[in-house]
Amino acid sequence: MTTEWTEVLERLLSLQQLDSKIRRLEAELYRAPGDLKVREKAIAGFDAKMKVLKDRAQVLRAQVLLRENELRAHEGKIEKLKVQGSEVRTNKEFVAFRSEIANEQGECDRLQNEILKILDVVEQAEAKVAEFEVERTHEVDMVAKARAEILEKLADVKAEVDGLKKDRPTLLEGVPKEQLQLYEKVHAARGRAMSSLEGAYCSACGDVQTRNDVYAAQNRTRPVLCGGCNRILYQS
Repeated sequence: MTTEWTEVLERLLSLQQLDSKIRRLEAELYRAPGDLKVREKAIAGFDAKMKVLKDRAQVLRAQVLLRENELRAHEGKIEKLKVQGSEVRTNKEFVAFRSEIANEQGECDRLQNEILKILDVVEQAEAKVAEFEVERTHEVDMVAKARAEILEKLADVKAEVDGLKKDRPTLLEGVPKEQLQLYEKVHAARGRAMSSLEGAYCSACGDVQTRNDVYAAQNRTRPVLCGGCNRILYQS
């Protein structure tokens, strides 16, 4: 059985090499869209930050409008008081009008200061929005570029995978059904159906093998399965 098993083993090793390459390429197909999502998430992050700033600026502008309306009301009162004050006849009335006008002017000054402070905050928020928009535009350009590169890469990788899968049936020829089923089962479960020996140990799971199994694997006298992971063992 030595010659027969050696031929089967060599075919299975070639099959594993092909399957490992297919698996690695398919991992690239799976990973590539994830890389793109990271960049798209960054764009969403900029959108969220800009929305917060824009909403804040909108609220602040509404507060400015309220204060401007209040300011106009106080300015209107001052004008009326000035007209009324021009008609006073006593010093006492004149002093009272001046005091009331001063109070109204104080309110005007307070409102103007508040308006300026709020507008300053609005200006800072809008400047930050403009900064984020520049960064977002750059990120959008990078996403578009990355998407084009990824699509091109995925097409190449998929074509290579399809080509490798077409080669697979040729390697299956001459492999006994029982051993092929075992290979396919372990390959599906663990990703790699075969493992080399390192001394008396399976290089995949580290399980120690019996002396007879080590000898059989080294000399390729019969199929040997690892007692720990059930992979087909071979001596490299």
